[in-house]
Amino acid sequence: MTAKRPSTTTLPARAWAVLSVTLLTFVAAGSAGAYEVVLSTQGEYMDGYLVNGKAFPPRVIVDDPDPHPADSLTTQPYIEGRHLNGKVCFFPPQVTQPLLHTYNPDPTHPGDGPQAPFTRIRGTPLQGRYLVADDVYREACLDPKPPQARCSVTNPTSPFFVDKNVDGWSVFDLNGRWTRKEIHVQGQPQVDQNNDPQGSKDPQGCAFLPDGRLLTTDVGSEINGINDGALMVFFPSGPNGGYESYCFLDKGLADPGMPTLDDAGNIYVPEPQALRITKFSPPYPSSPADCANPDLLATIPPGKTTWLSGGGAGGLNIPVSITRVRSSDHFYVGGVLGPPIINEYDADGGFVRNIVPANVPKNPLGMDVGQDGTLYYAELNLDPATDNPRCGSVSMVQFDASGNPQPPVTLGVHLRFPDGITVIDSSQLRIPFKELQPSPDIPPSECGGE
Repeated sequence: MTAKRPSTTTLPARAWAVLSVTLLTFVAAGSAGAYEVVLSTQGEYMDGYLVNGKAFPPRVIVDDPDPHPADSLTTQPYIEGRHLNGKVCFFPPQVTQPLLHTYNPDPTHPGDGPQAPFTRIRGTPLQGRYLVADDVYREACLDPKPPQARCSVTNPTSPFFVDKNVDGWSVFDLNGRWTRKEIHVQGQPQVDQNNDPQGSKDPQGCAFLPDGRLLTTDVGSEINGINDGALMVFFPSGPNGGYESYCFLDKGLADPGMPTLDDAGNIYVPEPQALRITKFSPPYPSSPADCANPDLLATIPPGKTTWLSGGGAGGLNIPVSITRVRSSDHFYVGGVLGPPIINEYDADGGFVRNIVPANVPKNPLGMDVGQDGTLYYAELNLDPATDNPRCGSVSMVQFDASGNPQPPVTLGVHLRFPDGITVIDSSQLRIPFKELQPSPDIPPSECGGE
């Protein structure tokens, strides 16, 4: 029942189990003129919905994944050129590491010249910046045959430059620009993604603890019977802006999805292949000394319990995503199949009520909640006969004055495997969202059909 998230070059079968990413509680700055933006990753793009309470609001490009055309160095990506997946996570205020980048010139490349390696400070501290899961090297240089032309660029200051790294998380500044900082496990990318190091097979989920430790999930190989999904913690101390050292909290998860945190620091991780949501509780490692063993597993493992099992009250069988209910200790949980559904649960995993009835949402995945309590969610729209992805969508559920959920409203359609949803206040970033180019509307034939 599992399959890889579709590449932008190929669409593999049975994609329901691409599952990942997180909830991060954002604190809106509330400045005059600010407005809410729903960030959505799909087709390796990042879209921004300028939500207005109505169907089909303006949708703009926040990250454009590829040059135009992709097989040349003629026109650079409209904005940044990263291949993004999952949720956006903001560094907490406590993180003050400067961003450093070590530049290793290539004397065989025009413009580099015979220079020694040197280190540049690339911008201000990480405070206020954000990260997103990024698999640009695989999508641009390994999966396409032949690779994109930009894979030959070695000058890291070039807008076409792609680092040769395993999949991980890229850091962006407040203007939405890639800082050249990437966070990932050690190792080299392999032609077969399933042979990549554990922790980099399909990373998407992220969440920050208040002290700056970064929690991430890797979906793993997504092969039936092989539970090699992982939950990790990266540490903010260290060289090059930190986050180069890490420990594993668990290396045997069943397609772990997007984690979320509660106020006590507990981590909730959907494991759809195991039909459950697992709750991890502190303590968590605080430095590499807490996992000083060949497997980098936490010496003192965190608490681990099953918070929700599929098949209980409410009719949800395969939990794929979870997000906090605003101003509450409750959670919304999305069931992707059998049936597709979204329910509300209390802090102990007890069923509270249905939010989107069974078979109404089109295979929900990423979710997040707006300032007014509106629930936003991505929909995979899987083929009921094959579970192959078709043209996905993004929808919202608003609530009336009594708190009752209203019928879903569609925000965007004709999307390629939409996964992460993140709601932000526009004042959190310096991106002029209203001035960005519209996100392209593609024909249904290019996203798997309706």
